[in-house]
Amino acid sequence: MNNEIKKTLAFIGASSLILVIAWWSHYTPTTNIKTELRGQLLCPNLTDALAATSLEIFEYDPNAVRIKNFKVAQINNRWCIPSHENYPADAKEHLAQAATALIGLKILDVASESPTQDELVMYGVVEPTNDVIKTVTRGVGKRVIFRDSSDKVLADVIIGNKVPDREELRYVRVKGAEPVYVVKLSDDKFSSEFGDWIEKDLLQLNPWDIRDVQLHDYSFDPVTAGITPRSQVVLSYDDLGNPRWKLVRGLIFDLDKGTWTPRELAQDEELDTAKLDGLRTALDDLKIVDVRRKPQGISASLSADGSVKANKETAASLSEAGFFLASAQQFYQIFPMVGQRQIKPGDVEVISSEGEVRVGMKDGVRYLLRFGRVVEGQGESTGSAGVNRYLFVVAEFDPELIPKPELQPLPELPADNAGSPSQPSGQQSTSSSEQKSTITAEQSNEKSSVTSHSGEHSAPADSVQTSPENAQKTAQEAKEETTKPTPDQVKSDASAQGSQQDAQPQKKPEDIKAERERIEKENKRKQDEYQEKLKKGQERVTELNARFADWYYIISDEVYRKIHLGLSDIIKKKEQQTEQKSDQTGEKQPATSETDQKPGEQSPAQSPATPSASKPETGEQQPASGNQPDQQQAPETPAKTGNDAAPSQPAQQQGQSETPRQGGPASTANSSAEQK
Repeated sequence: MNNEIKKTLAFIGASSLILVIAWWSHYTPTTNIKTELRGQLLCPNLTDALAATSLEIFEYDPNAVRIKNFKVAQINNRWCIPSHENYPADAKEHLAQAATALIGLKILDVASESPTQDELVMYGVVEPTNDVIKTVTRGVGKRVIFRDSSDKVLADVIIGNKVPDREELRYVRVKGAEPVYVVKLSDDKFSSEFGDWIEKDLLQLNPWDIRDVQLHDYSFDPVTAGITPRSQVVLSYDDLGNPRWKLVRGLIFDLDKGTWTPRELAQDEELDTAKLDGLRTALDDLKIVDVRRKPQGISASLSADGSVKANKETAASLSEAGFFLASAQQFYQIFPMVGQRQIKPGDVEVISSEGEVRVGMKDGVRYLLRFGRVVEGQGESTGSAGVNRYLFVVAEFDPELIPKPELQPLPELPADNAGSPSQPSGQQSTSSSEQKSTITAEQSNEKSSVTSHSGEHSAPADSVQTSPENAQKTAQEAKEETTKPTPDQVKSDASAQGSQQDAQPQKKPEDIKAERERIEKENKRKQDEYQEKLKKGQERVTELNARFADWYYIISDEVYRKIHLGLSDIIKKKEQQTEQKSDQTGEKQPATSETDQKPGEQSPAQSPATPSASKPETGEQQPASGNQPDQQQAPETPAKTGNDAAPSQPAQQQGQSETPRQGGPASTANSSAEQK
């Protein structure tokens, strides 16, 4: 009996052991799955960053309420952005860095083996598709796909939210798999922004090489085909100058009269250098948010020098973006050209709906930036910060931007060596005549400038208003007049100098020839350098237009406002100095401006009633003067006539007070009297 019981118990024990072994073999605890996955590679097929030839990103855009698709790929050995009409991309290093971020990425933990829909939303790994966002927009992740040259998928993951309290960790999910993993990953390399994948320097200009800036502020009405000018500004820029910015031309268009009116800076106005520097910076770092490819016909009509050929297809495409064709001759009649450019009959000019900016560079390149219409439609081209606008860019070559070399004149050979073989007589006479004509031209320019200056400041003798400052200048100039040598003295001095020169030994003909050869070589070197600069400038324009010809660029409203400036935008009131208080009376005294009192001058309170410096130091007694000028010091102004003129003064005093530089009738008559 006992043996039977023992056998039965042994049988039961063996059966139980078999059942336990069978159950254990079919049971896999959850912790074991997590343990097995920890440390494994998330993307085992992605092992070489250079093998990845394309990157595609799907991401939810809450502003446009759509799934944004961005793709960059290597096409025909060239990196492009297929999602933006194959615009050139600066993506080789960027894509390699993005691929490297996934290479060797290991799973740190498993957040959920089989997540529910709510868990997918919580982890932010919902697959971004247009069908999904119809029902749910929360928790949509970013899908990243890497492919090789054969279009084989190397990695396809959905990147989700950051792990709470662990900013460096993220939830991810492999496309087609259920588990949600935790990995150490940053998604900054997986940007779907167009501007992050293109060359940042669109114009490729050096802001320190800017020479001038032209602001043509106008608008064009396509219905009436008329231009409405507002202002025209020409500014010069010198990075070493003081000031760096100078107003060369400022014009405002008078719509009633239909003419331009000059606009100069008033005494209490100055250029707003902050806005001008902002313009300069915006040109250096011109940011575009999107592009549109021009039709093939219009890109072909744009030549290497920046001109455009008129045809119906070109005109239609331009008008859609806010650009129009007009006669070049008519346009430059409204906006006078700055620089040099040949305009032939029949040439057309691209004009824009909202004006243009022209920037001249030291290398001869002149950029033309024309502003078109606001971009229509939804999407990336219309940012949430404001509207975006079309930009038409072209480059022209202007040789006037490159300074011509200063050539040194050749010394003349002695008369007996004029026909020597080293220098033909014709070349020698030509160089001599050129030198003489240059001197004659300079003398004539000096005479014409003096005549013009005299004509501007001439006034009747009884209307000259003399200030104490002018009286002091007159005394000094009168003293200089008395010390000037007479014509006989000048002749004698010239004779003495001539005799001294005759006494000096003359250069030998061979020394003069050697000096001429040295100068000729130096002049040729300068001329060759100048021609090389012209050649490089033309090549640079051709290169730039090859980049600009195919594209309409789209800029943000922020960039547009920094570049599109009018005359009123760049002029501001001078900053007034704070009022000064008197130490003795406590009364407020007006602040002294730099233009009211110069260093070293006496203030009105310190000026004597009758300036002693107004009498010339000639040793002769001057007659008593009449009414003395008002002692209040003021900036020099042109002479007034009529009711605004100062009280009449004796002619002799007026002749002393008026400086010879003014060239008025009174000063000329009195100078003759003093010489007699």
